[in-house]
Amino acid sequence: MDFSPGWFQRLHDVSSCLEQCWPKLILGLKKLTDRLYVSTDLRSEAAGDFLRSTYSLSVLCNAMTALVASQQYDSGQAAIQKIKDGKELDSLHPNLGYWHSIWSGFSLIVNRMTVFHRDPGASAPCFDLLISGGTHSDCKLELPDIGATLSYAPGTGVFVTSRVLCHRVKSWSGGERICLAHFMKDIVHDRLGQPRPEWTNIDDFLEIAFVA
Repeated sequence: MDFSPGWFQRLHDVSSCLEQCWPKLILGLKKLTDRLYVSTDLRSEAAGDFLRSTYSLSVLCNAMTALVASQQYDSGQAAIQKIKDGKELDSLHPNLGYWHSIWSGFSLIVNRMTVFHRDPGASAPCFDLLISGGTHSDCKLELPDIGATLSYAPGTGVFVTSRVLCHRVKSWSGGERICLAHFMKDIVHDRLGQPRPEWTNIDDFLEIAFVA
C-alpha cells in the first residue's frame, strides 16, 4: 500500500531529466503545472486510523531525518506544508490533517521478500528511511554495492540512498515482518519548487559535534 498526501497520477510521474532528454517521448504524460493528488490508499477511513495511531512514529522519523539529513528535512517539511495548504492539490481530503510526516509518502510492505533493486523516485543524494517492524526475530538488509549486510530486526531504522545503492531483503524468520519505506519524490519537489539536497558528508556531523 502506498500513502502520499500529494503526488502525480499514474503514468504522469515522469522525471524532469526525461523531460529534457526525450520531450517528444513523454509529451502529454505530465507537466510540472499538473495538480497533485492524494493517494487512493490514503483516502480510506482505515488510513486515517493508521496515521493517528502512528503519530509518535512519524515524529520520531522526522527527528531522525533532521539529524541525519538536515537539508532533506527542510525541503521535505516545506513541500508537505505546500501540499497541505491545498493550492497544489486537485482536491483536499480530511486525512491530510493526520499527516505529520515530512516525507512525500511511505509504502507499507508486509511479509514480502524484495529482490535486489534501486528506487528511482528520489534524487541521488536523498535518503529513503526504512523502518522494520513486526514479530520476526531475524532478518538482514543486504547492500552489495558497499559490501554491507545489516541487522534488520523489529525497531530498526535504516537511511539508504536507494537510488544509488542496490538493496534487498531475501528472507526472515520468527514471525510477521513489516516495513515502512519512507520516500521523497523528486518530481513532486520539482513541482513544489524545492531544491535538491546536497550530498550528506562527515563534515556536517563534525560541525554539529563542534557546536555541541
